[in-house]
Amino acid sequence: MRGRNMTTKNKFGIRILFLTMFLISTVFVPVASAETLSEGADDIEVAELGLITSEELNSIIKQIPPTDPHILEKMSENESALRTYGKVPEITTGTEVYKWFNTLDCIRVNLNENKEMKPYFYPAGPLVAYGTHADGYFWIIVDERYDIKNEDFDAIVDLINKQAIKLNIKDVPIIFSTGTPINITSASINQVSTSSVDPYLVYRRPITGGIALTIVNGGSGADGTIGFAAKRNSDNANGYVTTGHTSWFQTGLPSYQPIYGSGNQAGTVSKIGVNTDAAFIPYSNVTARIHTGGGNFVNVAGYYSGGISGMTLTKSGRASGSVTGQYIGVLTGQTIGGHYMDKIELMTTTCTSGDSGGPVYAYYNGNYKIVGIICGWTTVNQSIPATVYIPCGEVTSKLGVTPLTA
Repeated sequence: MRGRNMTTKNKFGIRILFLTMFLISTVFVPVASAETLSEGADDIEVAELGLITSEELNSIIKQIPPTDPHILEKMSENESALRTYGKVPEITTGTEVYKWFNTLDCIRVNLNENKEMKPYFYPAGPLVAYGTHADGYFWIIVDERYDIKNEDFDAIVDLINKQAIKLNIKDVPIIFSTGTPINITSASINQVSTSSVDPYLVYRRPITGGIALTIVNGGSGADGTIGFAAKRNSDNANGYVTTGHTSWFQTGLPSYQPIYGSGNQAGTVSKIGVNTDAAFIPYSNVTARIHTGGGNFVNVAGYYSGGISGMTLTKSGRASGSVTGQYIGVLTGQTIGGHYMDKIELMTTTCTSGDSGGPVYAYYNGNYKIVGIICGWTTVNQSIPATVYIPCGEVTSKLGVTPLTA
């Protein structure tokens, strides 16, 4: 069965193979149609974007490239998509692209809040994840092991279209691609470098983001990276964050920096975020700095709730170091260690065992700001590597913490 403006390909194209190494709040922007958006950013709501001014946001979104209205056709022609619907609108200014992306992403937010996609998740159905791609289309990932039928496509597209109508989006652009659920591979003690001359592995007090840690569970240990220093909102207690899977999604486990050893303990895991991959460890001796590789440290000037289309991002992890890439998009529904994720984001570049928890940050106008924490890696479009991270807005809202700033 073929829907309006729908293209079907029999060959499985865009393969999204999610293999999370133990690399160890949703932003709402008022909806506006693409035809009525202003040229400037002064009218854009920025209160929930973190510590960011309208001037700073404007400087970022001006760099967002125009949309490609032919992108779905191109993907169909080269058989890189399983099935496509609709059309990406032609939008030429960064402000309009930014607003289009956020309007389109309201579909993801509303579907997740209403749990409308729940019956279609694998293995009961074909769905692995859904979200919004930086290229301006709605992204559906289905499990390649599931024998997806026309009625499955129709049911999922119908749910998307119902939300799109509420947002006055006509002919919503949709791509179906194949993939598999996230698989976790633990980075246990001694799986990554423990060299005392590695700047990520130096004993450091006060503790900063972007340095090594080990969390111990009985006779096992998981190596990861510290994300950033934060304070707990309920009592202003200082501490730091890392991924929840680094602590087996359990509280009460001791954390060590840089590695397990006498005199290295640096707090105990006190909270795991719900439907996210984040953990908070209270510890008084922390500072608002992150290690950017090579023994270099920078002050944390603020934070964004997550990535923005067109944003340049850098991640810092104990195993793969500091690498810069571009924002790819946002997804809902992926599972990490059996835990449903309300929101994950992706950036180009890959990471490896031991990186989990490390900071993802952006640099603009002389300031370094936190965007999220590394949780895994994947490949998109068959072979392109990507880092998966938990956006800062999810970390702060689910843990009840605020990043420390210098």
